[in-house]
Amino acid sequence: MKIFGRRTRDGSRVTDEDVTWAYRIALGREPESAAIVAEQRRGAPTLLDLRRNIFNSVEFLHGIGRTIVAQIPPTFHAATAPDIASPDRADLRERMFRHIAGSWSHYGETEAHWSVLTFDRYREETLKENLDEFHRSGATLVQSFQRALARNGLAVPRGGTCIELGCGVGRITRWLAPLFGKVIALDVSPGHLALAREYVGRHAGNVEFRQLRGIEDFAALPPADAFYTFLVLQHNPPPVIEAILDRVFAGLAAKAVAFVHLPTFIPDYHFDAEAYLAEREDRLDMEMHMLPQKDVFRLAARHGMQLFEVLGQTNEQLIVADNLLLQKA
Repeated sequence: MKIFGRRTRDGSRVTDEDVTWAYRIALGREPESAAIVAEQRRGAPTLLDLRRNIFNSVEFLHGIGRTIVAQIPPTFHAATAPDIASPDRADLRERMFRHIAGSWSHYGETEAHWSVLTFDRYREETLKENLDEFHRSGATLVQSFQRALARNGLAVPRGGTCIELGCGVGRITRWLAPLFGKVIALDVSPGHLALAREYVGRHAGNVEFRQLRGIEDFAALPPADAFYTFLVLQHNPPPVIEAILDRVFAGLAAKAVAFVHLPTFIPDYHFDAEAYLAEREDRLDMEMHMLPQKDVFRLAARHGMQLFEVLGQTNEQLIVADNLLLQKA
């Protein structure tokens, strides 16, 4: 039986035997009971879901996972830079932005929670029994943000303002709110924003939600003491990522901190702005893009952003995503 190979990519359904062998191989033990096996199967509709769940579990990360030799990042062997061609034209960037906004507005009306975390258990038909778990995952990310600040001797000012880019349905927003006097939560999708207002409104009264309709909307944001974005920039083409970070970094207040998650390497990635728009402008789907580290660092330097930490993650597709912690001078 092949658990963790090519078969994971075809959406194969999970069996009791799959779960049992996943426990044996990844955790080094048998499942506690048949009930646990059934629970794992319900939480992992496909083999890819099962692999993600097991490999991201606390038991694996603090057990066998700690003994695995760290993978050499694929960037170590890359001989050429990604091929990214885009004229410096505001009209093309705005067309890309509107295209992405259209796709995410569509998801906001159809599969809002699944679009944030693409596990099948967060689809509409199974969301109710998994919604609490979905929301709790936001707390874990905010704790990671706080730990990153602490280990680098940084802090957010009491009563300060935080800008969150891509708030989605408020999964992270709810947990950011207690850390700040005000959170300005941004998204392009009216459907996501409506769900976020309803959910976060039950827990916090200091969040302002704004819909982004164009790149220049960033110029209207007030100076902020913190910026946070996770699993968002990756869905935007490189010229849009660059334009957003350029404007956000420019608008941050002195001593503001920024936590930025984005892919900086995708194997064989290439991008041509005009060809991209010709092929994809009318499609409604989820895309994966990147911005090379050198471009991120160039933007940071331009706006006096000191880089404190870069923690890279490599997934099964050899995409390298960086978590960057910065502070403005």
